[in-house]
Amino acid sequence: MNPLVSCIITTHNRVNLLEFALNSVLAQTYPELEIFIIDDGSEDTTPEVCQAWARDDERIRYIRVPFPQGANHARNIGISQANGKYVAFLDDDDEWKPDKIKIQCEVLEKTEESFTFCSKYLAYTNDQHQVVKRKLSVEERDVIRYEDLLTFNWIGETSKIMVLTSLARDVRFDENLTSAQDYDFYLRILQRGYVAINVKEVLVDINIHSGPRISTSTSAKYKGQRKIILKYYNDMSKEQKRRQLQHYRMLEWSRNRIRNHVYLKKALSLYPWWRDWVLLKRNTKIILLGYLMRFQARRMAGAYAEEPVRMKLK
Repeated sequence: MNPLVSCIITTHNRVNLLEFALNSVLAQTYPELEIFIIDDGSEDTTPEVCQAWARDDERIRYIRVPFPQGANHARNIGISQANGKYVAFLDDDDEWKPDKIKIQCEVLEKTEESFTFCSKYLAYTNDQHQVVKRKLSVEERDVIRYEDLLTFNWIGETSKIMVLTSLARDVRFDENLTSAQDYDFYLRILQRGYVAINVKEVLVDINIHSGPRISTSTSAKYKGQRKIILKYYNDMSKEQKRRQLQHYRMLEWSRNRIRNHVYLKKALSLYPWWRDWVLLKRNTKIILLGYLMRFQARRMAGAYAEEPVRMKLK
């Protein structure tokens, strides 16, 4: 008998995108599903639309949070309500492939492990939700351990994972984090001795669109990265500390509109990022963003300087 899987969709003011996300869950080839739509205080037509969906399909349960408290809070509500053996998360602007739940559930049942993730397409969409470009993202290693994850979030977005419900309920998402909440969630799971099994098949579309996304907020990334470093600093190797600090300094450079290049110089000296193609692309983009922010600030207000935010680490 197939175990029940609880699908948790979190949403906020994106009812048009939510419909695509929900349809991708309803199209799953795996039969034993329950679906939770956790509405983080939406002010559009989300409540009315979701209540109609719930009336039409008994597998759907709609839960509304009275006022926005963040995706972490919404996911934790879903975890607490889940009846399935496993939970799988889906952001309202992402979509699953039809075999996503089936394949990941089979892997967990076969391996008797508690945590798995898959590969993805980055799907760049226009205002009509039409995909204009796709980019494949595959992690090559078969298993991710805690020591691996301290270097970088090799697992990725929550829409890619499936986890044992009892484990998710014990760990839960940290509602105090502004970003990197998925990274922190994975770290605390693997810190307990579990491993993340990699299903290398592409089972998720991560939609990149023009609407608001936490991943596009440099300020949120900056704060989340800072908390991650402080939280796990003592467990990191010297090389991992250098790489994490280099990423933090790059975000700090992008965020602070300062005249001198002290943070950029520190970032460039911390880790040989030019040897890593992923870091090379990311950091080149951050450098250009930093220069653009400074150019725009000077045009608006003349020469502008901001006292840099310093973070003391051991």
